[in-house]
Amino acid sequence: MIFAQLNTSRTFVGSADFRSELVGSIAALCAEKGIESAFIVGYGYIEDPALFVHSRSEKKYTAAQVNEGLYITSAVTGSVSLGNSGKPEVVLFCQASASEKGRMKTIAGQIASATVRQFEFLIQTVDNLLLKRVREPRTGLELWLQALPTGLTGSPPPTAIERGGFQEELIRQREEEVELGEEEPSLRPGDWLDHPRLGQCYVISYDGAERIKVKLQSGRIAELLMSMFRLSLAGVREGGRVYAVEMRKKK
Repeated sequence: MIFAQLNTSRTFVGSADFRSELVGSIAALCAEKGIESAFIVGYGYIEDPALFVHSRSEKKYTAAQVNEGLYITSAVTGSVSLGNSGKPEVVLFCQASASEKGRMKTIAGQIASATVRQFEFLIQTVDNLLLKRVREPRTGLELWLQALPTGLTGSPPPTAIERGGFQEELIRQREEEVELGEEEPSLRPGDWLDHPRLGQCYVISYDGAERIKVKLQSGRIAELLMSMFRLSLAGVREGGRVYAVEMRKKK
């Protein structure tokens, strides 16, 4: 089990544009508002939804199948979390029904795409926690396997983050896959900096060139400049790389 007590959140209520693509519209809103972890609920009318499901026997997700027609759904639920790509990813599930030749047809699954006729939704963010979705090798399911502190400046860290043995084992497997011999540092969210003055710093974001946003052990958010130090790979921690920081000498 993986869970945490939350401290901060924002709430968004909206209606998707007519004829827009549902998943893409929600993803675009999340990108615009800086939403990285959240829960989503919604309802309405959607056309030609393409759904896919997980196959237990094949240990993978099936190809999306299009269900032609107009469907009504009162049960769209989902989340936003960090996906395998390292970017926020919207996952939506639905149960929907349509009238077909006088008979009701019901479908259910994960939405790959759907055209909006009318759709209203609520998004509740989790701003002080970053949920990371990873493909679990034994089942092929994409699960939350890490919950890491992150969020807005001034937001307190989660009161508690706990993981069960299942998640710990998968994180250990990922750590064993990390190659410690890479030549060039490739910082990403979830990595750690072992700073000589600030101690262990959790990497929230990196612009790929200069600015690094980190969370200190005190919970304070700080911004560091890559040009001020050198990095060398020193190990792994909780699925992320640990980089030793060497301050550059002033000329």
